[in-house]
Amino acid sequence: MAEQRLVRANLPLRIEGLVKPWSIAVGHSRLHLRGLVGDPEIDDLRVLDLVFHDVSRTCVSDVYRDFDLRRATPDQKAAEEARLGKAWPDLTMFLLRHDRDTDYVVAGRVYWAEVGISPAEPSPLLAEREVSGSPDLMFFA
Repeated sequence: MAEQRLVRANLPLRIEGLVKPWSIAVGHSRLHLRGLVGDPEIDDLRVLDLVFHDVSRTCVSDVYRDFDLRRATPDQKAAEEARLGKAWPDLTMFLLRHDRDTDYVVAGRVYWAEVGISPAEPSPLLAEREVSGSPDLMFFA
């Protein structure tokens, strides 16, 4: 297998297709979202996996059709911290939609990549070592 490259990327990240919460690894504080882009009728789906690490809080819908990952502004983050009475000084509040700030993940970092697997397979981004379908190029923010 080729050596995997990890690249720091700029946000926003927009995904045109369906993005759904896929799995939660409670012991590792990880949240996995899966994007499905393309037409399932012609068996032409691209799978994009996003994995948030060091997750502290989530407020996530069951599906996104206009996924837009971006960092919350300091004012947006402060407003949510005040509303909840909880601060996250060392974590980032990632917003998941462009039109509202009520869908978010508070985490240390997010990784994403297009993965060479079918939608039913487990994400190689969650594997402890390189597995089939592992991407050659992975992004983080």
